[in-house]
Amino acid sequence: MASRRELRREAYLAKWRSWDWSKQHVELARETGLSRERIRQIRQLLGAPKSPHHGSYSASRRQNTLALQWAADNLDRLKGLSGEEVRRKYGFPRHLHVYEFLRAKGVLRNGNLIRKYRWGQMNFELPNGVLQRIWKLPLYRATTYRSRKRLPAPKWSLVGGLGALQRRGELRAYNRAVQAEERKAARYYRAASQHSERLTSASTGCELVCGVRV
Repeated sequence: MASRRELRREAYLAKWRSWDWSKQHVELARETGLSRERIRQIRQLLGAPKSPHHGSYSASRRQNTLALQWAADNLDRLKGLSGEEVRRKYGFPRHLHVYEFLRAKGVLRNGNLIRKYRWGQMNFELPNGVLQRIWKLPLYRATTYRSRKRLPAPKWSLVGGLGALQRRGELRAYNRAVQAEERKAARYYRAASQHSERLTSASTGCELVCGVRV
């Protein structure tokens, strides 16, 4: 009876044999998510022949050329995006030269234009639970961030409820801070929504020209 390890190996071999080995390493790497070196090792292990396109003007190179051409024609649309946003929205593989081209043109910016959580905008004088509600954070995320960054304790404590704030004469200032935070979060999510719509509009036509996902 075959061992579990042998069965797993046979399953991998069967999967690898089902791949189209007429394709080049770079194409198989893009399709499978593996590195080109790993694809080379698997090809060697299976004894698969070299791709007939080896050393030729491959589909990958053609895709690279088309992507560069499309990017050159759409610099205004791409301006201000990060490389990760371009990859996620347009599906350009990381190995394409389009990223180097956009960086050289000063079009790409570092980091994400719209981050998931805008910690720098949050008022940590407010209690963690209030920030969690306003900024739609996962449970305990604000607590964890405050602890990791060694931020001071909230200015207002909700122990005893709003009545305790009222008795201490802090309720009015607390309500103003909460309302300001709600307006700030609303502006942020409105900008994020508009940004998403702009990306969707900008993607029109790229799939047909470049042959990549939009």
